[in-house]
Amino acid sequence: MRIPLRYIAGRVFNLVVVVWFAATINFLVPRITSYNPVLEYLMEATTRRGGTGDGVESLLEFYTNWAGLNQPLWRQYLTYLDNMLRFDFGRSFRYYWPVTHLVMRGLPYTVALLGAATILAFVIGTALGAWAGWRREAKVLKALVPVFMVLSSIPPFLIALVVLYFFAFRLDLFPSRGSYGVTIAVDWTSAEFLLDVLRHAVLPVLTMILVSGGTWALWMRGMIVTVVGEDYMLYADAKGLKPRRKFLRYAVRNVMLPQVTQLALSLGTLVSGYALVEIMFSYPGVGLLLYDAILANDYAMIQGVVFFLIVSIALATFILDLAYPLLDPRITYNRRS
Repeated sequence: MRIPLRYIAGRVFNLVVVVWFAATINFLVPRITSYNPVLEYLMEATTRRGGTGDGVESLLEFYTNWAGLNQPLWRQYLTYLDNMLRFDFGRSFRYYWPVTHLVMRGLPYTVALLGAATILAFVIGTALGAWAGWRREAKVLKALVPVFMVLSSIPPFLIALVVLYFFAFRLDLFPSRGSYGVTIAVDWTSAEFLLDVLRHAVLPVLTMILVSGGTWALWMRGMIVTVVGEDYMLYADAKGLKPRRKFLRYAVRNVMLPQVTQLALSLGTLVSGYALVEIMFSYPGVGLLLYDAILANDYAMIQGVVFFLIVSIALATFILDLAYPLLDPRITYNRRS
């Protein structure tokens, strides 16, 4: 199916507006408070190193000028937008490296982890939920429903603690932290190194699947149950279609659009929940980077990470929006239809 240029242009415009609005909020929220990130960072660094505070005023003036916080708010905003377009977020107060460099170093881990976990949780949860809604009388599937309810109500950090306790400490099957072993050389062309990376990712991915898989299953089961008695399902019965065809072509396909819509709406929650999982497993992704930046009052790093999350969520929603007509034939790109 060919996507009209007008439809793409409209969605791109919406994408730009969403990113601009979210980036503006990202700029304004820290500045409407009386919080001075440079002063807080200098005072914390002085206290941590056992200093007396001498010379803090000169350092405060230097770093304030360096960060551009002494300029009028409107000029800071224009500079901020210009830097955002060039993905230039300045330097981290804590690491003294460019924020973009640090984010791009952690982003592949987060994207790989988030992508693998989201796809697996969505596919497994949707498949189990659809089957549980279609075969409601099956004892095994009926027993899975309370499991789905329990998993969907437990906070992510509790599931992470349980997974760590059993698989890392009691059974010693997988490592408890990091993305690869400290004794292994980093070589992305080495099969040994790649296997070690996959082994370190097993527990975070398993945790994320357990966190969101139950929710996907409950949503899918509820939607399947609501369409079983629809007229088109009765018509499929009257035509004598095979149960498998009725299940896949008539039941599942007609409820996939709300499921995909829910996926787009929940991306923000997924990112925040998965960031907590990264913290629990000390996985060097963007979530752990954001957590360390908050603890260190790293003003530039927080803004940079949040902006990258805004752009990634907006892009994912944009792609899902373009895919709607491919999932449901009742939706068309043509407005006249």
